[in-house]
Amino acid sequence: MNVRNSYSELKIDGPPLFKQGSILDNFASPKKSFHSTFCPPLNTSRTALLIVDVQPEYWSECPAVRKDFPDFPSRISSLIRNCREQNLKRIIWVRASYDYEHSPWLHQFARLHQGKIPPVVKPSSEWENFATPLDSEIVITKTSWSSTSGGTGLLEILESDGIESVLVCGLITSVCVQHSAFGVFEAGFRTILVTDACADRGLERHKAALALYGDYMYELRTVESLHSELQRETEVPTMSVYFVDGTNEKKKLALIKSNSDGSLTSATSNTDTISTIDESDE
Repeated sequence: MNVRNSYSELKIDGPPLFKQGSILDNFASPKKSFHSTFCPPLNTSRTALLIVDVQPEYWSECPAVRKDFPDFPSRISSLIRNCREQNLKRIIWVRASYDYEHSPWLHQFARLHQGKIPPVVKPSSEWENFATPLDSEIVITKTSWSSTSGGTGLLEILESDGIESVLVCGLITSVCVQHSAFGVFEAGFRTILVTDACADRGLERHKAALALYGDYMYELRTVESLHSELQRETEVPTMSVYFVDGTNEKKKLALIKSNSDGSLTSATSNTDTISTIDESDE
């Protein structure tokens, strides 16, 4: 079985998922959200965070984006910090680099916008102070709107790391974030867009993109809800099983879930003992 697609085998009680009205009913009812009904828990050892185009050209040098999203820096900073603390398998940064030689779409884009949006983007080596990669994190460059096209190598990285789920955030929601999420989704990865860790050239464009594709192509989370979800995943649950061995001692076997790969390991304790055993009770 393909590990990446294992979540699709989640069994759901009730009518078939695609029976007429079933999906609409779940969207309409605040008591039964799409997330809680149809989405399995995340596995941090098989999850990647994809940070799209968080660079000065689209934030500190772009008043149109900053205007409607004043909380973006704190939100995405919190998301990145949480993903690092929870030891996500991979954090990947994407930077846009557009020129007429390597980005053939630029000719039409420049004609449509008549200089209102600078078509050529030559990123400097600078990062935003609220979002800077660590040396251990991957940085890739893209020449188009999607992080998966043009030979970026992103899909190969995800495949080789055994990634199942990809959290997507960054700039601009309706453009490069949307196209990157589509590319990841189309390749078969579970795709989750972190809504308040994204921003756009206007709040309406941001909302429109989420309304069109949220819980249709990708799942939606907020920074806060994802924080709680990742914390639950990395907590170390134990299950105690008591048994009696040949020394008449009652021992406790604890099955402990590993944070690294989700496997179960065991540990025993003989702090509880039974002094006598009546064989007639067996």
